[in-house]
Amino acid sequence: MAALAPPTTSSKPPLPPRLALPLALALLLALAFVADFLSYSSAISPAVSPSSKTVKEGSTKLRNGSQPVRHLNATFSDLPAPHWEWEEMPPAPVPRLDGASVQIGDLFYVVAGYESLDHVHSHVDVYNFTSNTWTGRFDMPKKMSNSHLGMASDGRYIYAVSGQFGPQCRPAVSRNFVLDTKLRKWDEMPPLPVPREKKPRAGEPKLRRPPTIFPSSHTGQRLWLPPPLFRPWRRLSPPKR
Repeated sequence: MAALAPPTTSSKPPLPPRLALPLALALLLALAFVADFLSYSSAISPAVSPSSKTVKEGSTKLRNGSQPVRHLNATFSDLPAPHWEWEEMPPAPVPRLDGASVQIGDLFYVVAGYESLDHVHSHVDVYNFTSNTWTGRFDMPKKMSNSHLGMASDGRYIYAVSGQFGPQCRPAVSRNFVLDTKLRKWDEMPPLPVPREKKPRAGEPKLRRPPTIFPSSHTGQRLWLPPPLFRPWRRLSPPKR
């Protein structure tokens, strides 16, 4: 009988070079990514660790034996400036949030605003700087915005532009009103082409220049004055930067 041949061990063929090289590169990239992630995590972990403690300045030393150095940002509070004395004024008749105000002469007009989320004001309080007292109060138009108004003055007229009508942070409206402060008389101006909110900025007019209303998007709408000879709103190009 012929002897049986010993069994041969089967081996897998090696990867072809066209597959081995991309696989090796992918493995190296993965290792580099993991190493970079671990080094980044270890670098930021002391800054965000919830167990870190605040150490008083000068109470400890660094590893090299030197005292810790405190670095301050160069903010406005670090710049030299004159010291102004603050003087407390008489308290306002009612608390206000997100209202509007403007000064004409020695009179300060405070308009609308929130007292609470469910209550908004619909009147104007007047403060007299000469007598240092709140001297007047009168109503606003019923359809005028109660918060987030844009406001400007030309020395006699107060222009109240857009804003939010009613409590509970309601959507913006496009209605506008003007107050003749000498006659204490309100008139409605032409509405804005689109509603505005978040306190649109009203540029104060000078001489016969019209006030300009800028929303947060830096585009503008201009209304020609004085009342009652209002012309239509005209769109302005965004300012160049």
